Formats: sequence, C-alpha cells, structure tokens
Amino acid sequence: MKGCDFTVRIGAAAGDGIQSAGEMIMKVMSRSGLYVSTYNGNQSLIRGGHVWFHIHASSRRVYSLGYGIDFLIPLTQLAYDQHYENVNESGAIIYDPSVVKVHDLSQKVKKYEVPLAQIALKYDKRPIMKNTVALGALTAVLGIDFNVLAKSISDQFGRKEPSVAENNIKAAKDGYDTVVAEGGSLVDYDYDYASAKPVLTADYAIALGAVNAGCRFYAAYPMSPASPIVHWMTAHAKKLGLTVFLGEDEISVVNATIGASYAGARAMCATSGGGFSLMQEAIGQAAMTETPLVVVDVMRAGPSTGLPTKTSQGDLNMMLGISHDDFPRAIIAPRNPEESYNVAERAFNIAERYQLPVIILLDFAIGDGGYATVENINTEFSIDRGKLLTSADPELLNGTWFKRFVLTDDYISPRTIPGTEGMMFVAKTDEHDEWGHDLSDVLAGLKEYLPIRERMHEKRMKKLELLAKEMRPPELIGPSVADISIITWGSSANPVREALERLWNEGVSVNSFEFSDLYPINKEEVRKMLASTGKMVMVEANYSGQFEKLLKRELGIDMAAHIRKYNGEPFYPIEIEKGVVGIRKEVHALA
Repeated sequence: MKGCDFTVRIGAAAGDGIQSAGEMIMKVMSRSGLYVSTYNGNQSLIRGGHVWFHIHASSRRVYSLGYGIDFLIPLTQLAYDQHYENVNESGAIIYDPSVVKVHDLSQKVKKYEVPLAQIALKYDKRPIMKNTVALGALTAVLGIDFNVLAKSISDQFGRKEPSVAENNIKAAKDGYDTVVAEGGSLVDYDYDYASAKPVLTADYAIALGAVNAGCRFYAAYPMSPASPIVHWMTAHAKKLGLTVFLGEDEISVVNATIGASYAGARAMCATSGGGFSLMQEAIGQAAMTETPLVVVDVMRAGPSTGLPTKTSQGDLNMMLGISHDDFPRAIIAPRNPEESYNVAERAFNIAERYQLPVIILLDFAIGDGGYATVENINTEFSIDRGKLLTSADPELLNGTWFKRFVLTDDYISPRTIPGTEGMMFVAKTDEHDEWGHDLSDVLAGLKEYLPIRERMHEKRMKKLELLAKEMRPPELIGPSVADISIITWGSSANPVREALERLWNEGVSVNSFEFSDLYPINKEEVRKMLASTGKMVMVEANYSGQFEKLLKRELGIDMAAHIRKYNGEPFYPIEIEKGVVGIRKEVHALA
C-alpha cells in the first residue's frame, strides 16, 4: 500500500447524526486497510450546540488524533468557525455554501462546494441526510471505492426499515458523484480492502475482555462515560449466560457485585467518578471481608457532575484514598482499547489470588470517546481463582466453623464459596479473628485481642508487598538512554508516542516510559528502569500532577518539569512536542 496518514473532522450540532457519521467514516477507513484512532467531541445535550468527530487514519499504526485537520466537513457555520484554523495547508474542506460562509482560509486548502442540503432533500422532507451526502463526497476526495461506504451505511442502518439504508446510499452516491464531476480524488492512495482492521473503544473492549475472563455477573447504574459497558453487557447477556443487574444507584451496584463475588461468581461493576464516590464504603467492605472485586472507573472531567462527556485523568487520588483507613488495592490504567481487553485477565486473577479490590482506570478519551484499531487480542485467557477450596480441609475446621481468615506465611487465607459442605464461616465487616468472629465490640481493646487486630490488619496490608512484585514496570518507548525522558500513564501515553517520532526527526534525544500498572508500584523494577533516565518530564491530564506525586511519595523521584492538561480535551501530539522542545531549551539555557 502506498503510505498515507491523514485526519478527518466532521462537525455539526448535536442531533445532526455526527456520531453515526463519524462511526461510518471510521468503518470505511478500517475496511480500507487503515489503522485508525478517533475521538468524539461530545457535549452533554440532545440537540444543538456543537459536536464533532475526529478520525486519524494511516497505513501505519496510529495512537492519537494526529496533527491538525486534513479534511474538514463543517455542516454548520459554528463548526467551520471552531475548526478552520486547524486545517492543514495541503488539506481540503467539504461544505455546503448555502449554509457555511468560508472565511480566512488558506488559499492552499482545496474547497469542495457540495449542495449537501439540496441533495439530502431529494430523499427526505428534512435535510437529515446531509451528513451522508458529505460522507459520499469525502469518499470520492479520498479515492476510496464507493462500495465500501455503501456497505458501511447498510451496516449502520441495518436494524431500520430497508428504505432508510437505501436512501442514505443514494444520497451518499450523489455526494460522491458531485466530487467526481469536479475532478475527483485529491490524493493518490492505494487501499487494501482485503485487510479490514477491527476497532473498539476501551469500554467495549473491557466488557469483551471481562466476559472472556469468566465474568458472569455485571452491575451498573448508567453513567457517562461508562454506560457503553452496560449497553454491551445487556445486549449480549442472554447468549453469553451473563447476569446483568441495573441498580437504583451505585451503592446497590457495588454491593450486588460484592455479593455475587462472595457467592462465587466472577463479578464486575463500572461507573464514573461521581458513582465511584458512592461506592467507596462498600469497597472497604470488600477489603475487610477479603472478597475479590473488580471495579472499572471511566474518568470524566471535574468533581460533582463536572464535564460528563469530556476527558480527564483526575480520579487517581480518589483510587489511592478509597474509603477509610488502610487496605490493599490494585490500580491498573490501560493505555488503549487493546490493552483494556487484555487487562481483564490480570484484573480478575489478581482480585482472586490476593482477595482484594482491583480498580481499572479508563478515561473518556479511550472509553466512550474514542475507537482505535485492536490487533493483539488474546482469546486464550488463563483463569486463576487463587486459594479457592471446594472441599473441607480438616486443619481449618473446629467441628462447626471454617477458619476463613487463617493467618498464613503469604498472608492469603484459603476461601470457599458459601454453601460448601462442612465449611461454614463468618464474613463480617467488623474486625475479626481467624474464624471471622467479631472483635469490634466487647473484645476490642482488651489486651489479649490487641495482637489479633494487629495481625489481621498486617495480614491484609502485607498482600501489597507480594502483589507489587508482579506489577509491571513501565514500557520503554525509544532509546534506553536519552537526554529527556517522558513519564506518562494511561491514555496520555498515546499522543506522547506519536510526538516522539517527530521529536526524533528534529534531533531531540528523548524517550518515554509508559505506566499502566499504577499501584502498588514494583519499586525495585521501576527504580532499575528509571536509573538511567535523562531529565524526567511527567505528562498527565490533571491539574495537580497526581501520578507525579505518587512517584515522589513511593520512590522519592523528582520530575524536572511537567506537561499537564485539564480543559477536558485530550492531549494532541503537537502539545507534547512543543512542551518538550521548550523544556529542552530551558535545560540547555541552564547548562
């Protein structure tokens, strides 16, 4: 394939079908053999305002939104006014001159005037198909086989009346023919239609991965941007033998999940920041009863309601400080949909091996907000249920009770599923002894019980020491030694990775260390990896530098500088590039 790398942005008002149009463009690209990475510039409203969908497509693997806009489709004047300044000079704009007045646009940008509304009105009383007409025009500009778009339209409207797909295809063909009549394709790319590439959002990926990891109970209260997970789980529940519980709030959701796990099922729930706030006391319950638990938090910007459809990496501090007092937990932040799928295997295995809560941290940028190509999907998950007894162990019985919380050398007690013959036990949220019997009231503070409280508390906390040894160190991208080392985590790693290539071409000595396992930190391995770094620069999408402070606390590491973003939009590679170049100049000036 002749190499290509371009971006497309389509913008309009909420209610104009931009989400559907963007997804159809994405399908056209991926079915033409291209790698894609997308972002959904949503607003939290049903109709009006301004929304946009961005696609970065390439014949090589892409990770973020790329650089600028090569092909802009503004369906409203506001969409044009918001985005024209970012159109690259070699790019093009497809617009309806009866709706959009073009101004201040570089003469080097190719203009395609297409009567989008007029064509759309041929097939409906309202011009609602103008976005489809625009897709046809875009397909012609890119020189893509129209049949690929026609198939994508059929798939998009497959559940509606046949006439819906038929009319949309006709409208798209009119847009396609209009551009062809004006001279046709602007570019000369070869596409590989036989190598369609699958795409997923992290929300869908985590749902798919969880089921493959043995999850058979899922609970949720719908909350953006975590809602697609419950949509997927519900749609596939019957054929997968999955129980989906829609709770009245997140308190019931997490408690139902803990109950299902306690009863022996692999169980998971998901929410966003506000919902997670409600879950916290119950997560402490899971920690005290040592019940395995997997919770997904898809971060959005802001405390309280905040920006429900915008992105952030601002929930890390909340995950580190869940509920009250100390208890162990694992925090993993996948960097993309592919890793989100694969991490499900580890999340459930860790939860059951160590009998503790595991938090999977996603964010809107890769969750509900962005599709990306997935390639390395491992369908053969290994399921490790840890110390799960299925029959009575005489050494743990006293004739009536099973010693559920027995103290062991590795701090992990054998557990069993309630109802297992001869293995009755107590699982209280109060502090307890090895049998699970209550210490919290009349026995608390008595001198013979003080050591028991200490040992039970130590037993839970020391799991972290074992778990830390299997937590993964960051992935090194680039040379092992560089003048500047970018430290980043989760979805922010994606724009960093694309910025690196440009920085290398500019002669900047830089590499990056991408963290996905955030807590507990494998201190020994991380110290080894970071021992030879250059000036360290932290990149993360929050105001206060939450992961930067965690590394300082855990490892005593000081960053030379940081690049932070907290306006609700994801990082662009150009922001990383400019930030690193600026830091490099400062370093040289001080040298």
